[in-house]
Amino acid sequence: MAFTLYTLIQTAILCTNAVAVLHEERFLSKIGWGVDQGVGGFGDDPGVKAQVLNLIRSVRTVMRVDIEGQNEAGAAPDICRGTATNAHTHTEISVIQRLQPLPIIKQVSSMAGRRALKAVLIDLSGTLHIEDTAVPGAQEALNRLRQASVAVKFVTNTTKESKRNLLERLQRLNFDLQEKEIFTSLSAARSLLEQKQHRPLLLVEDSALEDFTGIDTTEPNAVVIGLAPDHFNYQTLNKAFRMILDGAPLIAIHKARYYKRKDGLALGPGPFVTGLEYATDCKATVVGKPEKTFFTQALSDLGCSPNEAVMIGDDARDDVGGAQNTGMLGILVRTGKYREGDENKINPPPHLTCDSFPDAVEHILKNLL
Repeated sequence: MAFTLYTLIQTAILCTNAVAVLHEERFLSKIGWGVDQGVGGFGDDPGVKAQVLNLIRSVRTVMRVDIEGQNEAGAAPDICRGTATNAHTHTEISVIQRLQPLPIIKQVSSMAGRRALKAVLIDLSGTLHIEDTAVPGAQEALNRLRQASVAVKFVTNTTKESKRNLLERLQRLNFDLQEKEIFTSLSAARSLLEQKQHRPLLLVEDSALEDFTGIDTTEPNAVVIGLAPDHFNYQTLNKAFRMILDGAPLIAIHKARYYKRKDGLALGPGPFVTGLEYATDCKATVVGKPEKTFFTQALSDLGCSPNEAVMIGDDARDDVGGAQNTGMLGILVRTGKYREGDENKINPPPHLTCDSFPDAVEHILKNLL
């Protein structure tokens, strides 16, 4: 009796399921995959399509053998034979419906792990060049990067020279770039001065003063300090010290500890800014790298957010650490000011540490695009 009841129930289920799908082609049509179409998540890759078809046929074959085996054992009658065949197809649908999402989920997961890269920010001094010497292969690597579907912008804390002078230096080194593509900490400092309507005491090199043309410097009420070796003397620093004590804000174009010259490492403005902070018991406003506002300003006209950009630089803290704290990926290069172990000085560590700018470009082209 129990055997007969089981047989009747199974037969009823098989017959009911047969109404849903009649054969393999109906199944393919049901999921939106015609002869010349690809499944949404799979695309039109013929190799993938063949694999899925084989999977469908394999499942159907297994289920047919199973049910036909039951027939041979007398578990299922021969009635509704065509329906049983249709039930095989339904069974394969039930299995495939459970299996089908797996590769799609894997694809989404893989895409989630890779960012949609839209922009690359590139440091200049120490990354593309050291004074009047280009990093080997940097020009060719930059040309390769420009051929990819990403925006390129050059961001620098250089305060020794104006943007125009910097552009001329780079063009002499055969780098293909335009002035509008360069965003400097001098530009960020000028924007802040205009916003706050400060009249600055400018502690920058004379070659950088061009970028402050039009800014009122009479009777200064703010101290702006960049890299100014020719002005870092006791008299000038003491004047800045007294102004800050009297309430003038201290604005640091950046606070880099040191930078690379062709004769070796040299002090950056950071030690002098820190000295004034210590003497006056105040905190400087920093406008250049590694500040978040610097990076977001640099990206503002590129139409992308930080999580769609990557930064390449030789300074672990200012270039890479600052970029990653903003939400970007950071690639550290072992040129310029880099010293062994710099990648361990920031948390999280760099997305990648490589030998030079060309290696960084190679990684981007192969893994991030």
